[in-house]
Order: sequence, then structure tokens, then C-alpha cells
Amino acid sequence: MGKLSELLSDEESVRQLSELAQMMKEGTDEPVGEAPDISGLMKLSGVLSSVDAEDRNIQLINALKPHLKQERQQRADKAVKLLKLMAVWEAAKENGLLNEIL
Repeated sequence: MGKLSELLSDEESVRQLSELAQMMKEGTDEPVGEAPDISGLMKLSGVLSSVDAEDRNIQLINALKPHLKQERQQRADKAVKLLKLMAVWEAAKENGLLNEIL
């Protein structure tokens, strides 16, 4: 995911991707329209990078997991998934991806 973020954060790379997408569209029978929404892709990459980022709460749960019974380990896994989902939600809200919904 890091390489995608690097690629989308560089203006020259984004321009080259747009040109490549345009050339690929011209090679097909589809009508040539506007290029893919690169700004939307950049926002999406920012949201997806928040999934990889571990916060202190997740680190604590993962550190405690080996000391828990099997049932509680499963609950810890669910808690980590929920924390990551909340991080994605917050990142999407900050990037404006949820403006149309909220």
C-alpha cells in the first residue's frame, strides 16, 4: 500500500497515470471520455493507508492476546477489526469521501 501512496502523492506520476489511462481508453472501442478521477484515487489511498496504521490501542490488544483464552482472543480480533474500521471511517470523513452520504 505504501508504494501506491507514494505513486499517488507525486504530481508527475499522477499525470503519467492519467495519460496512460487516456491512451488505454483510446485503444479500445469505448468512447474517449474524461480521465479517471485521480483526486478520488488519492483520497481513497489516504483512507486505505489508515488501515495499515496501527494505533496504541491495537498494539495493546495484540500484546495481550497471547495471554488470553481462545474465546477472548477471538473477541480481541473483533475489537481490532472494529478499531481499524473506525479509523477508516474517520479518514474517509476527513478526506471528504462521505460528504454526499452525511
